[in-house]
Amino acid sequence: MTTEPVTGLGSGGALRLPRAWVVPLSAPPATYTTAVDRYLTGAVIANSSARIYRISLTT
Repeated sequence: MTTEPVTGLGSGGALRLPRAWVVPLSAPPATYTTAVDRYLTGAVIANSSARIYRISLTT
């Protein structure tokens, strides 16, 4: 993941982070587990982190 520095300090010198990928939903997910899988598929995180989030969100 890369960051893009802000050229002007008018915004407080913050870094602009890339936005999360949006996974378009063709239909509402049938189950909560499916919704979690779709969300984590679009998240830009490591597979090991996705596994932990999946466990947390489904329990």
